[in-house]
Amino acid sequence: MMTKKSLSRLTGLFLTLALISTTCGWIPFTAPVTIHSTPEGAAVYKPGGEEPVGVTPFKTRVFHTDKTFEVRLDKFHNETVVLDFNVPENVYLKMRPKPVLVYTKPAAEVYPAGSDTSLGKGSVEVDVLYEDRNYIIKAADYYDKEITIGLATENPVVIALEHRPLITLSAAQGGVDIYEDGDFFAKAPVKEEILEPRSFEFRKEGYYKKSVDLTSAKTHELSYAMNVDLVPLPVIEIKATPSDAKIYLVGSDKPLGTGSLKLTVEKKTSFEVKADRYYPETFTAEAKDQLATVSLEPMPYVMIKSTPAGAEVYSGGKLLGTTPLEQLIEEETTYELRQEGYLPQTVTLDGSDLNPSIAALEEVPPTVVTNVAPTVVEAAAEAEAEEGGMNLPLIGGAAAAIIAAIIALLIKKKKKKKSA
Repeated sequence: MMTKKSLSRLTGLFLTLALISTTCGWIPFTAPVTIHSTPEGAAVYKPGGEEPVGVTPFKTRVFHTDKTFEVRLDKFHNETVVLDFNVPENVYLKMRPKPVLVYTKPAAEVYPAGSDTSLGKGSVEVDVLYEDRNYIIKAADYYDKEITIGLATENPVVIALEHRPLITLSAAQGGVDIYEDGDFFAKAPVKEEILEPRSFEFRKEGYYKKSVDLTSAKTHELSYAMNVDLVPLPVIEIKATPSDAKIYLVGSDKPLGTGSLKLTVEKKTSFEVKADRYYPETFTAEAKDQLATVSLEPMPYVMIKSTPAGAEVYSGGKLLGTTPLEQLIEEETTYELRQEGYLPQTVTLDGSDLNPSIAALEEVPPTVVTNVAPTVVEAAAEAEAEEGGMNLPLIGGAAAAIIAAIIALLIKKKKKKKSA
C-alpha cells in the first residue's frame, strides 16, 4: 500500500523527468518549428504583445496544443501564424506589402505604365508588389511624370507636376487678331506653349496695336493667362463744303468718303479735300479726337454773254469760243468780242464778280452815199455861174440840207432795226 509520502515522491519524479525532457527535447508530445518570412527579419510577437519574442527565422516548439504568433514588418500587413502539432518543421510566410498613397499636385490621373485605365485621380492608393512597377501621372497643361513604386517606396508618395509653359492669350475686346513675325497667327483667345522667347502683336481696327514678349518663365509669372486691353484710336470727324466734296489721304487717289466722314487716326495725318470747280484744300490732323470743318473756295468762273449772242471771244489774239462762254478768271484779263455787223467791244474782267458779264454790241453804221451831194452842189453852182457869179450862202444852205437828210435817213433805219 502506497503511502502519502511515496505518492509525493513519485509526483516529484515525474515533474523532474518532464522538465528534463522539455529542456532536452526528448518529450514525444512537442515538435520543433521554424517560422520563415519573406522578406526575413520580421518581428515575431505573441498575440497582442508589445515586445517581440524574436525575428524571422524564428524557432519554437509546438506541444499538442496550438500556438499563435503575430509577424510584423514595416510597410507590410501584420500576419498571424497559428502553429499546431501537425505543422511542418519549417513554416514559410510571404508578407503582403501595404499599398502606398500617391498624392498629386495638382490632382492628376495615375495610370499603370502602358495602360489607358486610370487608377484614380488626386489621392490614389497603389498596390505595392515585390517587383517594381512604373506609373504615369497625367494632368492637363502639365508635363507627364513617370514614377516607380516598389518595396522600397516610402509612403505616402507626393508628386508635384511641372506646369508646361502654356499661356492663354486673350483680349478685353472681341474680334482681336494675333500676329507673330508679321503674319496672322490666330484669333484671341488662344492657348499656346512658349518653349522659347516669342513676340505677339494684338491688332483690331480702330485700336492701337499692342505687342507682348513672352518667355517660358514669364508664363509662370503671369499664371498662364494674359488678357490684353487695347486702347482705342482717336476719332476725327471731317465735314466738308460743298457736300459732294471728296476727302483723300494726301498722296492717295482713292477717296475716303464724300461730304462728311468719321475715321480713326493712329498718328498725325494729312488730308486733302477736293471738289469740281473748287480750289482743293489740304490740312493736317493731330492724333486726337476732333472735328475738322473744311469749306472749299469756289473757283472764279464767269459767264461771258453778248447781245446778240454768238459773238466770238478773243484773248491775246486767240479765239476762245463764242458767247455765251464760261471762263475761269483768276486774274485781270481782257477779252475782245467780235461779231459781223457790230463794232468790236473790249471787256476787262478780274473774277471778283461771278455774275454773268453781258456786253451789248453796237452795230456798225451804214456806209454814206457820196454821189448825191456833188450833184446838188454842182447844179446850184452851175445855175449861179450862169447868172454871172458865185453865191456862197446859197451853196452853204444846200450842203446843210443834204447832211440833215442823210442823218434823218440813218436814224430812221436804226429805229426800224430796233423795232425788228
